[in-house]
Amino acid sequence: MEVRKPCLGQGMGWGNLHNHGYTLIELLITLAVISVLALNVFPNISALLAQERSVILTNKLSAALAFARSESVTKQMTIITCQSNNGSQCNRSGNWHNGWIIFADKNANKQRDNDEKLLHVFAAVNHGTQAIFNGSRGIDHYIKYNPSGQATPNGSFLICNPNIGVGRALIMAPSGRLRLSKKQRNGTAITCS
Repeated sequence: MEVRKPCLGQGMGWGNLHNHGYTLIELLITLAVISVLALNVFPNISALLAQERSVILTNKLSAALAFARSESVTKQMTIITCQSNNGSQCNRSGNWHNGWIIFADKNANKQRDNDEKLLHVFAAVNHGTQAIFNGSRGIDHYIKYNPSGQATPNGSFLICNPNIGVGRALIMAPSGRLRLSKKQRNGTAITCS
């Protein structure tokens, strides 16, 4: 049996590098294939990111409301979750994607006063996903949890991202419990524009 050792310059060492190049035609074909794949993949990635952002906002809002309800029951006090643009005071807007706060409302005025401690602050979401609350009786900027855990007003959060075209609803029952739906409270489909 003969054992061969490769030598430089015999095809396996550094001496033969000039034979491993690409022609201009091979490079152009490769770039064309990559371009076609990118055109098909990138729009799907954009929609996937928009959908994931929508799910994240839904989960964050759901967790915040569950926390507020739990605090009201365990501490036996009124807890307010309200839309807040500055992370300190309630704002009279239904655009919850601009941020919200949770606090114990000692004097039951549904506004955070200086002596009322913030329990949690949620910053604005700046990636196109929207969360808009449609509460009963035209109330869209706060949710009040009683010590029994019941919530007023009941309503629904419409969570949408125009990049995916469809949304979801986070529906608040009078009991304070939430449920997720692909339809609004009235049964119509949720569309984002």
